Amino acid sequence: MDLVLLTLELSLLLLAILSTRYWFRIFKAKSGTAVFPFHADRCPIEMSLPVILVILWISLRMMTSLEKLWIQWQEITVLTKPVSLNDVMVSCLTSFSLGVILITGLVLSNPKSVHQSGFRLNEKIGQLRDGFVGFLLALIPVVILLFVTRGLRSEETIHPLFILLKAHPQFSTVIWIFISAVVVAPLIEELVYRVIFQSWLEEVLPPFAAILTSSLVFSFVHGFPDCIPLFPLAFILGTLFYYRRSYASVVFTHALFNGIMLALALSNQQIPV
Repeated sequence: MDLVLLTLELSLLLLAILSTRYWFRIFKAKSGTAVFPFHADRCPIEMSLPVILVILWISLRMMTSLEKLWIQWQEITVLTKPVSLNDVMVSCLTSFSLGVILITGLVLSNPKSVHQSGFRLNEKIGQLRDGFVGFLLALIPVVILLFVTRGLRSEETIHPLFILLKAHPQFSTVIWIFISAVVVAPLIEELVYRVIFQSWLEEVLPPFAAILTSSLVFSFVHGFPDCIPLFPLAFILGTLFYYRRSYASVVFTHALFNGIMLALALSNQQIPV
């Protein structure tokens, strides 16, 4: 496992070096279009049932995060039930159901413009390429902030999925956590925060403010201190979606990021897979 961890770390270093190429292009041009050409074929998302459901869902997530943050600051001891494998399965099913409802709502509200909302079936390779570049751009700031905030982390702040992984290192646990973190989470969170929430915000706010707002909300609901290193990832996801209007691209960026974090967790905890 030490060899696997070393290989992962060297791969991340090479990817970080490669990412400097794209950061240099952005700084030189002083615009995101230097990396992501603006995709003009888009459709606005106005207030509708999918938007209302997303706002309610985000509100519930924010209330939960506020409660956890209050408990941390007040140093209140709360006995919480560890996440079980069954909880992960139920969460995946619930999230998938939410995604089906939201996509159905989008199709019914304006069936002719679904592809303009980000669900593009053309330029498949180009969309994946944009997603990979988004991952490269997010890598350096996320790693730096992970290092800076390492002193804020403790046993209490470890992600519940990693606690489950450490307590039950079976192959089935790894598979379900992979499905949850690398498949379901990117698919549903990008649908919620970028395709619907940010697109709606773009109708009521300037583009930068819409990207910033959706990024702050996305980061906050993931709790403290994870919200700090997650913010640059969220902002790059928002920027990528604004310029390219591609659901596939932001899902690919998100999935790559979560996959790398899961691989590092498996290596660090020396869990047999």
